[in-house]
Amino acid sequence: MDLSELNQELFLIITTEVDKKNASKLANILLKEKLIPCVTFKNIESCFWWKGNISQSKEVQLMIKCNKENVNNVCNKIAECHSYEIPEIISIRVSANKNYYDWVNSI
Repeated sequence: MDLSELNQELFLIITTEVDKKNASKLANILLKEKLIPCVTFKNIESCFWWKGNISQSKEVQLMIKCNKENVNNVCNKIAECHSYEIPEIISIRVSANKNYYDWVNSI
């Protein structure tokens, strides 16, 4: 595949949840509302400042794929349904191949 074929704009939204149960719950809300076509999960370990202390915990990272039209709705739904007081919501503009782009937009 030629790099020039990766010219279709999509968004990758990254968030973390406390465990697989909460990650699956959040993913299912987004999927059932047809805001997204796909989520991947990854077990991670994070270190962070929280309430004046350095904390470390195991989390599940969600990598959420969506189109430009739904990115704001997805971010708002994450903020509304997330289990954390201050959820990580990072949106990254990415490029995809045409077939994957078409599939994302078919949902």
